Amino acid sequence: MTAPPPLLFLRSPLTFIALAAALSGGVLRVLTVLYLAPIFNVISEKDLSALPGVLLGAGLVAGLGAVALFVQDVCLGRVAARVSGLWRERLLSRLLERSPGNLPGSSGGLTSRILTDLKDVEHYYTILGTMLAESSFLLCVLIALFRTSTLTTLLLFVTVLPLVFLLYWLGRRLKGVTLRSQAKLEQVGSQLQEGFKHHGVIRAFAAGAFLLSRFRNFNKASERQQVRRSFIVSLQAPVAQILTFGAVALLLGLMARRVADGALTPGQLVSYVTLVALLSAPTQLLSKSYASVQQAKAARERLLELWHLPVVTSSSETKPVTGPGLRLENVSFSYDVQTVLQGIHFAFPKRGLVALVGESGAGKSTLVALLLRFLRPTSGEVYLDGQPYAFLKEETLRQRVAYVPQSTDLLSGTVRDNLLLGRAISEEKILWVLKAVRLESLIQSLGLEYELREDGMGLSGGQRQRLAVARALLSEPDVLLLDEPSANLDEDSERVLLETLTLQAKERLVIVVAHRPGVTEAATLVLRLENGQLQEIRKSVASNQ
Repeated sequence: MTAPPPLLFLRSPLTFIALAAALSGGVLRVLTVLYLAPIFNVISEKDLSALPGVLLGAGLVAGLGAVALFVQDVCLGRVAARVSGLWRERLLSRLLERSPGNLPGSSGGLTSRILTDLKDVEHYYTILGTMLAESSFLLCVLIALFRTSTLTTLLLFVTVLPLVFLLYWLGRRLKGVTLRSQAKLEQVGSQLQEGFKHHGVIRAFAAGAFLLSRFRNFNKASERQQVRRSFIVSLQAPVAQILTFGAVALLLGLMARRVADGALTPGQLVSYVTLVALLSAPTQLLSKSYASVQQAKAARERLLELWHLPVVTSSSETKPVTGPGLRLENVSFSYDVQTVLQGIHFAFPKRGLVALVGESGAGKSTLVALLLRFLRPTSGEVYLDGQPYAFLKEETLRQRVAYVPQSTDLLSGTVRDNLLLGRAISEEKILWVLKAVRLESLIQSLGLEYELREDGMGLSGGQRQRLAVARALLSEPDVLLLDEPSANLDEDSERVLLETLTLQAKERLVIVVAHRPGVTEAATLVLRLENGQLQEIRKSVASNQ
């Protein structure tokens, strides 16, 4: 399996530049603070001649720190955008390799899941530089404090230890809450998408109250998890602030006594107390950053879970072992304990219009999915011109077996985009296929660059269905599969479609899942799927089914 792209650390020059800038910025901030002691001493000695030089040095250090912060934020912002974009693209590519109908959730839920999880990852990169800058600042402050008073600084460490353990415990809790919160948010996205997609049905049945009632349950559950997540995040800063204040108060009393004893100068006291006080800001920022890291880790687990889902892999083609054409050899298929197809042996003709009929639930859609290799047989094998399906390369199978779904599945975009789907096909061939499906005059008036809305809105039902047939025919397949193509068409549209399919059946095998008598009457062969078996029946019998 291909390794996933990096999530929480991208090995990019920009990352290392940003981290170097963050480290430098932390050190420069400490140097800026250390200038307080000489400034205070110069003022207390009432000799202001050295003050401009000291102020110039402090200003230079502060300016370099600002530049380092700018470099850090710009570089990490670009890295965050790169990581997020890379994962969106790779995850889409990987999930599209899964068998249709086998995605881990609805389209709306998956979209919400990927975008929200990646937003947590992006936030991780925005605080990564802050974490390093504050850590380096904290380290330098501690070194300076140790040099001033080792014993007092050791006492500071003892005071801070409970804070470290408490923040660690809160971070662990936050990761679990984040996982649950993101899962609930995914369900909310799924419900939103369902409401928008089925807007017409909801309005037609005045089902708005029902949908809102169902949505409200998911929304409330998501809200509760988000509140818990927010509570733990919000708890980090006050805990750090209270414990830090206690440490500062304790140390201030100790340092004041040392000044009274003459062990420290007033300048050293100001510098030390300022450094101790400045520990409060990085401590709070680091506690919040640790919370963000835990949320990013939770997001990483969910994204990697999607990445590691099994996908369909292409295989090497083998030499023919059976005769030509499409053939089923002892094909069986079961869903868990329910057997749908059982030991089917059948050789389809090389060309012709074949109607596939049967009761609802007989397994027609399952058989079509097997012929498309969306599903794999529980036992047995499907062959195409002697090649076992299991060993056919993906690009070879998609070239030779084309599919027209009942819903047509047109995309928002131009007519040309919907026809080609990224394939390199000449203009002459496009026009020839459009003529074959009787869309030539319509496209001449609209143009190939005519923009279709979602689900092909802008064309009639019959036009959308014929456009889907044209899309399939552009690959010049040996086998054309159609799943109830006339189910939503009026009689005139069905007649035009059947005339097109009858003409195409003279050149290739056309298999149509059908419930309406028009298809079975036009078919050269009618097959009934019953009790898990394919039975060949006469047209005169089929037309009365």
